[in-house]
Formats: sequence, C-alpha cells, structure tokens
Amino acid sequence: MKARKVILSLFVMLMLFGQIGHAASNQKIQVSMNGTNVSVTQVPIIMDGQAVDTQIPSFIYVDRTLVPIRFVAENYGATVDWDQKTKTATVTHKNKEMKLTIDSSIAMIDNEKVVLDKNSTPRLVTFANKDARTMVPLSFVSQILGYEVGWDEINKVPYINSKKDVAAIPDEDTTTSTTPVKDGEIGVIDSIYFSKGSTDKNKLIINGNKSFQYDTMYLESSKKIVIDIKDAKLSLKDTKDTPGSLPVEDDIIESIRFSQFSYNPMITRVVVTLKEDIVYNISPYSGGMGLVVSLGTNKISSITREFIEGKEAIVVQGAGDPKMNFMKLKNPERVVIDLMDSTLEGSTYFSYEYDLGFVKRVRVSQFSADNNYSSADQIVRIVLDVKDGISDPSVKVDTYEDKIVIYPEKSFWENISYVSEEDYKIFTVNALTETQYFVNHEQGSKWIELTIPNSNIELNEGIVSIKDGLVDEIEVIKDETDTKIFIKFNKSIDYTVLSNEIDRQISLRIKKNENIKSSERLIVIDPGHGGKAPGTTSVTKKYEKDLNLTLSLKLNERLEALGYNTIMTRDTDVDVDLYERARIANENYADIFVSIHGNAHNDRSIHGIQVLYCPATKSDLKEVDQHPFAKVIMDELLAGTGAQDKGIIQRPNLVVLRETKMPAVLIEVGFMSNAEEEKLLFTETYQEKIIDSIIKGIEKYFEMY
Repeated sequence: MKARKVILSLFVMLMLFGQIGHAASNQKIQVSMNGTNVSVTQVPIIMDGQAVDTQIPSFIYVDRTLVPIRFVAENYGATVDWDQKTKTATVTHKNKEMKLTIDSSIAMIDNEKVVLDKNSTPRLVTFANKDARTMVPLSFVSQILGYEVGWDEINKVPYINSKKDVAAIPDEDTTTSTTPVKDGEIGVIDSIYFSKGSTDKNKLIINGNKSFQYDTMYLESSKKIVIDIKDAKLSLKDTKDTPGSLPVEDDIIESIRFSQFSYNPMITRVVVTLKEDIVYNISPYSGGMGLVVSLGTNKISSITREFIEGKEAIVVQGAGDPKMNFMKLKNPERVVIDLMDSTLEGSTYFSYEYDLGFVKRVRVSQFSADNNYSSADQIVRIVLDVKDGISDPSVKVDTYEDKIVIYPEKSFWENISYVSEEDYKIFTVNALTETQYFVNHEQGSKWIELTIPNSNIELNEGIVSIKDGLVDEIEVIKDETDTKIFIKFNKSIDYTVLSNEIDRQISLRIKKNENIKSSERLIVIDPGHGGKAPGTTSVTKKYEKDLNLTLSLKLNERLEALGYNTIMTRDTDVDVDLYERARIANENYADIFVSIHGNAHNDRSIHGIQVLYCPATKSDLKEVDQHPFAKVIMDELLAGTGAQDKGIIQRPNLVVLRETKMPAVLIEVGFMSNAEEEKLLFTETYQEKIIDSIIKGIEKYFEMY
C-alpha cells in the first residue's frame, strides 16, 4: 500500500486555516513614530477570510490596529493621492472622499470636519528597513469604504469583510428578487454560475431566494447529474425562463444546461454532464438560499480509533486526499482540522469519546463556512478536544489512499502529572526506573528545579503554560547528562518531597507560602511617561513625567528600606514602551505592579485621586481578582491624604494594566490641572503622605492575600 506522509506539528505551525498561517505567530517588531522607537505586535490583514501579504507590516498600537492606508484602500477599488507639502492623503471611493493628515486629529470626510481621538490620528511610521509609510487605524476602512471591520478574539487577528462575496456572486443587477420566501411558495432562481471557493475545484452555484427542495438522479450511461428544483421559477437577468447553458472550462465537467422544466408544478431543471464518473454533493448555499453542487468531494463515512503500524491513531474513513487546514483554539483548548471539498455521511454531527494522548474527545461536523472561507465551500471540521492542563498539543498526519490517519504526538504530560488536592498541588514525574534525583529551591524564590539523569527519564524539551494562580509554567531542559524540570510560580511557595530518595515516581506537594517575608516579595514600580512622552502639563507648566519619577523614586527607596525587592521600569527621564513595562513585570514574576501618574481635566475645578485597574475577566493574562488591590490602595490614599475620592475605575484598555499577570493598579495621584492640587503635589509633605498611603495599602494587601 503506497503511502504519502505529511508531518504537521501544531506546536510549530499553529496555522490558522492554512491560508493565514502567520496570523497566529503575531511577532513583535520595532518601529519608529515621531522619533520614538516602539515595540509593537505585527498582525496580518485578513480580507474576506484570506491573509493578504501587505509587504508593509500591519500592527497593533495601543488599542488600535494600524494598517498601510494605500494597500487597504486600493485593494477595495479606492484611489489614494498624496500631498507631500501638507502630508495629507486623499482617499476616494465611489462618491466618498476622505482627507487624512499625518499627526492631525482633524479628518475631512466629504468636506465635513471630523475630530479623531488621539489613538486614531494617522501616523508616519518608519520600519526597521527605513521604509516610512502612512498608517491609519483599520476602523477607517469601515468608515470610508463601507466594509465590515472586526476582531477575531480567538485567533487575535483583525479582519475586513466586504458586503458581499465579490469572488463568488455575480453583479447585483442579476438579482430579480431578494425577498426570502417560505417552503411551498414559488421561489426565484436568479443566477447560475461557477465559483472555486477556497480551493481549485469548480463548484456550481444555483443562486435563489429560498431554501429549495429538489430531486436528483445520476444517469450512469451518459454521466449526467439531473437536478429538479421544486417550487422554483427560472428568472435569469437576460434570458428569464429561456433554456440555456453555462460556458465550461473544467477537467471534470463537460457541460451545464438549465431550463424551466415544468410550469405546473413549477420545476427548474439543471443538468450537469461529466467527463468521468465522480462523487458529487448538493447542499444549501449561503445561509440556505439556493444550492451549491460540489464535484469530486470526499465523503467522510466514519471516524475510528485503530492501531496503525503498531501505533494507536484516529482514522478518518473516506477522506481521499483533501486539502487540509489547521488551527489551534483556546478556551477551551482544542485542535481543529478542516477537510476541504468534503461532506459528512449519515448526519451533520458526530461525537466520539476517544481518550488518546492529549485527546479526550473527537467531534466531527459538516461545518458552515464562516468569514474565513467562501460560502461555496464544503467543509468537514474535525475537532480534537484537549485534556485539561495541556497547552502544547501537536499531531502527525498521514494520508493513505482514502483515509487520513491522525497520530496525537506524545504529550508533555505522558510522564508528568500536576493535580489539585485540597489546598495543595501535587506534582509527579514518572521515571523509567528507580532513580536518584535532586530538588533545588532557594528560600523566597519562585521556582523549583528538579534534576534527573537522562538515562532514567524520557521527557521532551519544551514549555507548558499552567497559569492556575500558583504555577505559571513548567519547562523541561536537557543537557548532556541530565534532564532539568523547572516549575515556575507566581507566588512564594512551600513544598514537601513525598517520594523516597531513590524512587521511580518522584512527587512534590506544593502550596502557597502563608508566611512570606518582605524580602520574598517583588514589587514593580512604574513611573508613567518619560522622555519624549511628558504626559500632561500642570498649571505652572510642570511635566507629569517628572512628578511620576519623583514619587516613584521615593516609593522605591522606602520599600527597599522595608526589605522589599523592587524593580523600576525607569529610573531616569526616558520613554519606555508600554508593552516593555508589562514584560519587565511578567518576566520577573512580580507580586504586584504599581504605576504612578498625574491627572488632568479640562474643568480645572476637578481634583482628587483615582485608582485604575483591569478586571481579570477582561484580560487573558490575569489570574486573580484585581479589584481588592485597587480598593485597598484607594482606601489608604483617601485616609492618608484627605483627597477627594474620584473613584476606582475599570480601564481594561490600558496596556500596563491589561498585559500584566499580577495584581496591578495605576494611581492618578491628583489633578495637575487644578491649581490648589498642583501646589500640594509638588510639596515634600504631601508627597510623603502619598508614599506612606501607598505603602500601607501594599502591606495590607499582602496581609490579606
């Protein structure tokens, strides 16, 4: 039996439907804006489900996706003119015109002035190759060109959808009736045409305004597929109900003919003549309106669990050799394999309780095409549900004649277990034989190192993310002689070794350290703004960045004197990227994060203190409730300073709050726009009150949590 093997590692690839493979990699790149170097996350542009090479990277900045204006506009039929003198781009699309000027908060739409918020101003961005381009928020595409713009939360990519599938649907004028009708009433077939969908196979689209019932038969002698569509009036743009044919250039199809076969009852007949006998499928098209005829489809008959060449595997029967698209989804963790040009026999959904490797269940369905596919596509979706605690699943896929064989690769967890037991976590490593081992943990540190000789353990190198409120991640590293397992925590811990000095099963019982000394705590202090980013300016023209740094240096000195470990995101007048500030805290496993800022308002009478935080439910990184930390800080600040309470406020869009794993607050110590409060903020006495209050809040929080 001849086999063609395809090795697919989702751990390496994590492809998003194959077509947008680089979407999941979202790498950091360095760009320059207004002379400041900024680290940003590169993301692809997904147009009508297709990842498009923009040549110029698109990226996320603050809470906006910035895209090159010329590429996006011109790919949807718009034109872009550039005035170098005024640094203004003019985008024209049909009857609409928009003028956007670099670093200007004023945009002109059809000669009407529109005020943009500060994150939406067009920017001149210089990339690492010194190429400078005009970048604008993706939302402008929707505003000026009238297309749907959104964010795919699962795959973390922006997308643009046109109002209609321009690749698959004829001109709008071909539609003679767009009003949906019920079954049993006469519907209208207004167009018949070809579409390749997302693959290279032609599909016949019979477009209508209802969900049609039909009879079909195959005339083997003449290789004809006859489709009689019930309660269907043929009403094409030019020929109405006149019999006709469709021009064909295809390796499979000889001809397509159609006619109003009967008027009483009303039946439209479509005849597809083939060049060879081939499997075909007929199904509803585009939300149930009309039909799509797919030729050369794979008919998936079953999903079985079998031993193939001595290895247990998941076998997809009847798959032939389809194009396969892969992706990995989270919340819950699962691996998805989409089989293109495929249909599911027997039902539209099956579920199998297969416990195999990292797989706890297999689900298969006839998938309705979403924005990542064409509405003409025929897709069977296979979902491998992943066992709890596993975040690095990978598979090997072989194709054999008319079947696909899926091997869940050896899991990180096959020789490691990590389970909860009351207030403890039990971590166990299964060795190949009884072995010596070494456990290293420095008092107050947030890691345990377990060392086992290579000859006695079988583990692959890698990192697994846990993030259960105690353990952050587990990493396996191998050298020439030993395998080292690092358990990294986000809190100080106590542990007990449960196994013997020489044992085959090495177990540790771990719990949070309830008696943590200040020397075992790490606090990150973040002075807001800095360098070319001065922040707000006070009534007497003092810069916020200087107030932030002064207070932060004093806070740092006091905390160090109390025995705490501290890190400052900046201790001089420099601008630090927001994501870099969060990275510093995360990579050092800080216990808490405190960002210091001054405030301002157009109404100069407003004064008082605000504390901002990001709810754990609005961040992918947060592991504990953030409000208690914000509340205790605010309570102490109000008590210690006598300032007015301006509220504890949720701000999930602030990077330093959203992207930090630990409890984090941003303290607005007062309004520099208020003359009286400004005077207080720059006095030693009031600054000491602020510092005392923050420290009391921190220590109360540590006592409670």
